[in-house]
Amino acid sequence: MRSGAILILTLCLGVLRAEIVDRIAVVVDNQVIKQSDIDTEIRVTDFVNGEKLDLSIAAQKQAASRLIDQKSIRKAMEMGVYPEPAPGEADPLLKQIRQRYPNEAAYRRALASYGLSEATLKQHLLWQIAVLRFISLRFPTTPDGAAAPNNGEANQQFFAWLDQSRKDTRIEFKREDLK
Repeated sequence: MRSGAILILTLCLGVLRAEIVDRIAVVVDNQVIKQSDIDTEIRVTDFVNGEKLDLSIAAQKQAASRLIDQKSIRKAMEMGVYPEPAPGEADPLLKQIRQRYPNEAAYRRALASYGLSEATLKQHLLWQIAVLRFISLRFPTTPDGAAAPNNGEANQQFFAWLDQSRKDTRIEFKREDLK
């Protein structure tokens, strides 16, 4: 009887011991940016740019800012008709990144050192393609309305739109150090 009570008490204590797996860092309108999203953004960006991994508060602020902008872009993409890139469209970019390494093992070690999987990297590359497509379709600068990728005027229009979107968005920082 007594050992049964101890067993039940032990099980209850095990259930009561909660761990924080992730936490909300920023709320953009009604969408959440988790701390893990910020960490992943930093890891992927530093990996793609060939930079040393930097998880400092300053890097977290920059990543949070990029993710806030991405929420605005995603919202605009959902309201319009912007085709998503096919999964294979990331392959040429992935190939360029792999070519930085002497072999597959070195590439895999580099991914692991940044705490990334190839699936996460590919997802990020597809998102980059989607954003470029969004910019070229939403902010065309040619007289016939055709998309004009990598055009300075389109970039200016995009960043002006992004600034206004940020002003029109309710942003709540759950981590004060990310402001």
